[in-house]
Amino acid sequence: MILDYHMHLEPDHHASKCPYDVERVRLYVESARARGTGEIGVSEHCNRFSAFRSVMGYLLDEVEGEELRAWLELSFTEELDRYVEAVLQAKAEGLPVKLSLEVDYLPGQEDAIRRIVSAYPFDYVIGSVHFIGAWGIDISPEIGWPQRSVDQAYLDYFRLLEMAARSGLFDTLAHPDLIKKFGHRPNFPLDELYDEIARVIKESGVAAEISSAGLFKPVGEIYPAQALLERFHDRGVPVTLGSDAHEPHHVSQGLDRAVQAAVAAGYRTVTRFDGRRPVQVELG
Repeated sequence: MILDYHMHLEPDHHASKCPYDVERVRLYVESARARGTGEIGVSEHCNRFSAFRSVMGYLLDEVEGEELRAWLELSFTEELDRYVEAVLQAKAEGLPVKLSLEVDYLPGQEDAIRRIVSAYPFDYVIGSVHFIGAWGIDISPEIGWPQRSVDQAYLDYFRLLEMAARSGLFDTLAHPDLIKKFGHRPNFPLDELYDEIARVIKESGVAAEISSAGLFKPVGEIYPAQALLERFHDRGVPVTLGSDAHEPHHVSQGLDRAVQAAVAAGYRTVTRFDGRRPVQVELG
């Protein structure tokens, strides 16, 4: 079975209100079916919702770069209830869709995140690391990167990913080496970082996402790197698949490459969720 468990009903900008309704979900399902995907999971970004202002709002006073500040100023405008109701209605109408949310891991905000997430019937919750402190690592290669040590950025990123895994907040971790998005590489071998994050994720009981989104970014490869994916397999870390689509025609784009990477690493199953309960199903 092919699953695409990472996508957004919102466009990849904040220019308009989000189309949270069944017909929008149906477009995503139809696009998934056309690419051979049997089930999708809608996982909207948490910053879209007013409920998460209390979690992320402090970043408005601290973020680096006007582009990121403008992005945050347009956040927190949607109602989480409306989004949840739209996806639940799609499920009730028989569409093969799961309800999820992509939540930024921010140290110190664990309790607030847990309170919000526990109030809704999510099938799974995705954890992401997009921020190192107030630096949005994936906004632009011109924001933060020229002033920072790439080596330290990698160390900080993987430390936060470990904290996210251990937090108990998430069922799966998105794009597990997002730090490479713009092609920056550290000056040291990644073996130790890869070994440690694979160990921590396994011990934490969460899954790791294989994302095709990196194929369409400057780095030009899937998340995670094949060497890291192989360590996940060797440790027994379960995996999910995701395209990180923001439009219907992007659903499952490049997911065949993600499946190939999974098989090459030794995977024969993928994780399916229902009510935050994981089960392994045959891959492809």
